[in-house]
Amino acid sequence: MADSFVVRKLRDIKHRGDNVRSNKLIRKLESKPVNEILKTGFIVQMPELWGTEKSVYEIMCSDSRFEPWLIIVPKFDISSGQIEDNVGGYYINECKNSKMIIARKDGKWSDIDLDSFDYIFYQRPYNYYLPEHLQSGQVTAHARVCYIPYAIEDIKNAGLFEDDFFRNVFLGFHESDDIADLLNSKYPSDNGKRFLSIGNPTQEKAMSLNKKCEYSKVMWAPRWSTDPVIGGSHFPDYHKQLSDFPWGDNKLVIRPHPLMWENFIRKNIITEDEKNNIIEDWKQKGIAIDDNTSIFDTFNDTDILISDRSSVMSIFIMTGKPVIYCPFGSDYFELFDKTVSGCYIANDWNELESTVRMLLSGEDPLREKRLGISNELNLKYNHSSEAIVEYIYTDSAKYKKKEVSEK
Repeated sequence: MADSFVVRKLRDIKHRGDNVRSNKLIRKLESKPVNEILKTGFIVQMPELWGTEKSVYEIMCSDSRFEPWLIIVPKFDISSGQIEDNVGGYYINECKNSKMIIARKDGKWSDIDLDSFDYIFYQRPYNYYLPEHLQSGQVTAHARVCYIPYAIEDIKNAGLFEDDFFRNVFLGFHESDDIADLLNSKYPSDNGKRFLSIGNPTQEKAMSLNKKCEYSKVMWAPRWSTDPVIGGSHFPDYHKQLSDFPWGDNKLVIRPHPLMWENFIRKNIITEDEKNNIIEDWKQKGIAIDDNTSIFDTFNDTDILISDRSSVMSIFIMTGKPVIYCPFGSDYFELFDKTVSGCYIANDWNELESTVRMLLSGEDPLREKRLGISNELNLKYNHSSEAIVEYIYTDSAKYKKKEVSEK
């Protein structure tokens, strides 16, 4: 018990010290003037997450007040713990204005003039996947770090947030008041609120998804980790049962989290051979593994979602189509709590099987409840991307170079 007390105290001391350093760097940025045309970077690495920032980036590309750049980092290999030597072609093709920086090529890192940037956006709040010189603690010494969540941050235990990332955020754009309040409390600033609840581009994009439901095409989205603290995965529990389920003329598509297979093999949850056997079994039974880069493309062709705890639930519910939630049990923030209230809950296989059968028959008692939630979220998150772009520009006015008048 004494040792754990000492460890907690040392952690608290380090946390306070790191916060003091980060606040000093952020205060220093208050005196750094911005460019006449705002040079804004987007550190991008995972194509699956591009939908979160894409609309903000594209608005800036067509706005003469901004000069957006893609800073393209190669994929992180979770098995080896290494970043690959070269970037793929995805983000090169996504670049709309020819302004991009290839962060690594043929095993060598490129020189990046971080001081030339006014704002730099991150895709996810994990420094571990990035090279040291592009981690938030380094970048915040040069440019104003911004973050738009790629996932709904649903766990109320503030200790699970990534201290080494969030303490360096200059502006965070979040989906609900309670999470913004929590982050502002944990990472206080002398210069006002850094974390804002002004919208969510992912929710905004979800408004345009296909809303027609034929109660036939089912998607299962198992989580990447079996740890219940970070959501839990029912993949080991249900992959065989869902494979053996009599789908008939209906269709099942499985979209594992991008990190699931690698993480399960690394943690010895399954072997490589077991993975291959599972995939072969699905193939023999006509069950597809979704290969779309963007989950929005898949959702356009999905009627029913089965999901572990995941932000994809809050995206899919915008269609008004049914969601079956497979919980491990936890507390939620405002948006996720609202989403769950419109979902069917399956605590075990018997409940999941009976709910799937009910929905495939066209019986859907929660339909009106979901439509009400969808309409409410539509009103809140409409024009989120434009709101973020305008906030950045308004914020930049504080740092414009002051003209000295001649006497």
